[in-house]
Amino acid sequence: MSRPSVAFPWQRALRSITARRHLALALITCSALAALPTSAAYAQDATAPCTDTVAAAEEAYLNRNYQEAVTLASQCTDRSAFEDEIVIQAYRLITLASLRQGALVQARSAVTNILHIDPEYTADPVNDPPAYDLFISLVRQEEDTEGTADAETETEEPSPALLRRNEGGPFLKLIGVGLSDYTGDLPIGNAGHPFDFQEISTGSGAPYLFTAEIGYEFPSNLALVLGVQTGNYPIVGHSTGSNDISGSWRHTPQLLVRYTFGAAGESVAAYLDAGANVTFGGEGIAGPGFGPSVGGGIDIPLSSTWSFFVESRFNFTLPDNAIDGTSYPEDVQVERPPKGSITGPFDSVNQLLGIGLRIRFGGAAAQE
Repeated sequence: MSRPSVAFPWQRALRSITARRHLALALITCSALAALPTSAAYAQDATAPCTDTVAAAEEAYLNRNYQEAVTLASQCTDRSAFEDEIVIQAYRLITLASLRQGALVQARSAVTNILHIDPEYTADPVNDPPAYDLFISLVRQEEDTEGTADAETETEEPSPALLRRNEGGPFLKLIGVGLSDYTGDLPIGNAGHPFDFQEISTGSGAPYLFTAEIGYEFPSNLALVLGVQTGNYPIVGHSTGSNDISGSWRHTPQLLVRYTFGAAGESVAAYLDAGANVTFGGEGIAGPGFGPSVGGGIDIPLSSTWSFFVESRFNFTLPDNAIDGTSYPEDVQVERPPKGSITGPFDSVNQLLGIGLRIRFGGAAAQE
């Protein structure tokens, strides 16, 4: 039979003191928790599950489940909900998995986000592969280059050529010179093509011409052009045997629409144009002709205002007997046209090759 325990007075006093200490510690702990800000508590609650998610993403990456790693890590990239350290870890896993998948754009975006959070971020030389460190260095260089370029763009004034391209403006082709060519029905029985060069050996004088134009360039790379081409076309004045035509000069006003590929005046640019012309000149039965014009050339800038051009243009004329007074082979009956001849229902006065200078006004000139 056991005896009931008897507490001595000193034992009861010790127990009372211990209980009071425990109560005081509990009150202090509750007060400290109550004093913590709500955001800190939320960060702890939100970070804890994302730590597990990042760990799961890490495990998926190590198991070569790269898409699963990206999916899991993407759940922890919200900086408003998670600490920066967790977000950086998530973007790191996205980068590693994306590189394994060959998704370079996604990997670059992840590294860019890391550098926005921590511009001094570097790879872990122990745990991260060298390729990851190299990729971060490349992205950092690109970011620095783009930032420098943006800063220069904001501070530098636009170039005169860029102003001209954005605003458009008038231009003037001063005098241009070139090699002329007539393609048509003369001389009878020896009709030719634009590149037979029979003008050099047949007809009167040398085949040459002059050109000039004035126009307006629009920002859309289109231009409206009013030009004139006047020259000596030796074959068109070739005698038909009855002396019914004299004079080999023809004059061709043109109205053209031109399209330039690139920025004219800023870099070497090609252009094409098309429109209509009226051609007149000569005496006797020769008369004015009307028809389409097509051409093209290359514009080579010499300065912000001046440029050098090389071009060719073909001006077709109707009716067939307008500028040369004949519509061969109707005028002369032959069994078959000469080899290489053009005996269609039109003639043409052409600029085989022309060169000259062009000056632009407006956007660029106004700024100089």
